[in-house]
Amino acid sequence: MQNYLQVEGLIVQRLKDQLEGIRVLSSWGVPVIREEPDLPPTVIIFLEEDKPGPIQGNQQKVEQTWLCLVVVRDAETDAGALISRVINTVVGWTPDRTLFKPFQRTASAYSPDYSPNGIFYFPLAFETSFLFKTTE
Repeated sequence: MQNYLQVEGLIVQRLKDQLEGIRVLSSWGVPVIREEPDLPPTVIIFLEEDKPGPIQGNQQKVEQTWLCLVVVRDAETDAGALISRVINTVVGWTPDRTLFKPFQRTASAYSPDYSPNGIFYFPLAFETSFLFKTTE
């Protein structure tokens, strides 16, 4: 594997392909998200957790949790349908069958939130795993 974080770009592309009219961005995490008036509706992707397992020979199983942060202006009318679309797009999807296990939904370390600017945030966490070869 040449790019340890390659699945991020694959998630972004999948969501862009499946969620017409919704902006999809990647980020380094919640602290660096810039809240702008035209931000919603958006799905922001970032690595929430990286759990490497023990090394066995020249490979190591790695579990990664990727967060899809659903950002909307109106929680009552916009959130539910977009959350469902994101879940249906990611759960069970395998970005590359030769490298990754299918995504499954998992608990997020983040909770839904609301900003004083009237923007709602709904975190959806998805986990996949892969074998990282320590020598190629």
